Amino acid sequence: MTGSVRQEVRAATSARQFVEGRAQGEAAINIVLQQMAAQPASITQQAVVAVPYRGINVQVQVLPMGGLIDVKSASPELLQALFVIAGGLAPGPATAAAQAVVQWRTRPGSTGQPLGLEAPEDLMLVPGFPYDVYARIAPLIAAGQSSGGTVNPLSAPSAVLLVLARGNAAVAARIAAARDARQVGIDLTQLEASFIGGSTSRAYRLTANVPLPDGAGMSFSQSITFQASAQSELPWRILQNSGAISVTPGTTDRS
Repeated sequence: MTGSVRQEVRAATSARQFVEGRAQGEAAINIVLQQMAAQPASITQQAVVAVPYRGINVQVQVLPMGGLIDVKSASPELLQALFVIAGGLAPGPATAAAQAVVQWRTRPGSTGQPLGLEAPEDLMLVPGFPYDVYARIAPLIAAGQSSGGTVNPLSAPSAVLLVLARGNAAVAARIAAARDARQVGIDLTQLEASFIGGSTSRAYRLTANVPLPDGAGMSFSQSITFQASAQSELPWRILQNSGAISVTPGTTDRS
């Protein structure tokens, strides 16, 4: 009975922390979005903003979605490289998976137009697509919010740069270091030319990292675009929400 009560207490505590952490993360993201809305220029590189909120310092990462791989329009070659380098598939199965994704997104709907992919998780609708591959690539992909099938390397996270460099870690690290140092005229010639582009958009993925008691941390992400809808008074439109609680390694159960 004592053990059962302790389990119920832990479950209730975890649920409460999740709700509180999500609320704090969402509030911090809204503060950053208000700041971004007041600036006419687009953010073209990753940025981290510290937001003090209710006595907690919340770190909000701003990632331009032009630096992600758009599974709705990426070429079969880019998808294959993504599935091999970030997804952990062998080249043969990765090629088959890329072809299956292209076939799925180009299948005609009732109007005869391709149905496409409306969200990253729609990859799980593709027959036979492995969940473990999706779980690995999920932070690196978008669906319909990036730049027409190519990736802007100046906006891309390190894991995407590794895909653009076809797995060459030294090239990816060099470009990431030069970009983060705000160098001008970065040499991108060692990246796969057909994978990269320079266009930008006002679509972003913001991730708030909220510290919680006992070493746990709440991560809440929101994908948005500043192409507001007519039904909303906000200058941005929410495309997707997600959240998770993680426990810092070494943390012990204090119950």
